[in-house]
Amino acid sequence: MTSIANTLRAIEARAERAIVQELRLMTQEILAMRTVLVLEDRSHADALLLKLDRLAQDQTAAPASSNDTPASLMPDLRLDEIQALAPVAYKVYFYGRACGDLEDVVTLDAFDAGVQLVLDRVDAHRGHAIEASWANGRGALKVLTPTGATLATIEAADVVDVSVDPIVDKVCQALQLGDASRIEKLFGPMLKAA
Repeated sequence: MTSIANTLRAIEARAERAIVQELRLMTQEILAMRTVLVLEDRSHADALLLKLDRLAQDQTAAPASSNDTPASLMPDLRLDEIQALAPVAYKVYFYGRACGDLEDVVTLDAFDAGVQLVLDRVDAHRGHAIEASWANGRGALKVLTPTGATLATIEAADVVDVSVDPIVDKVCQALQLGDASRIEKLFGPMLKAA
């Protein structure tokens, strides 16, 4: 992440002495990067887009009369109208009915898949309270017992934080190359324990 922050700082430093055409290229570069930025870097990028727009407008000559006003050379950046990016994934959390302890977390690629999983796992005929919302392209859902205890939640996730053990990674690479024996050995001790 630091390399992206450094890139944004470098663009900002170059922008002070750039001509309008360079400012346009910088704007395009930031807009292309924006889809992969974390929230902190995204807010820095948005502020930098505003600064680049202001610098470009400062370099354009103002017409003598209001009737001769040309269309802006820079696109009008309306950051308040930019839609939030769809989340990378959704995390579904399941909690125990008795104590409310976290029992399971499942990462899925779509909100509707999360709702279906909750429907499959939670008894729908018990009169649960549902809190659902959809804002800025992101869904959220909470299933509560009649007493107010949380049974399940669905939340948008911008980062999928599933870690893979290096041994599992090597075994999967071997499977991709046609060696299925190594993956069977990986599950061997687990099958014997069951």
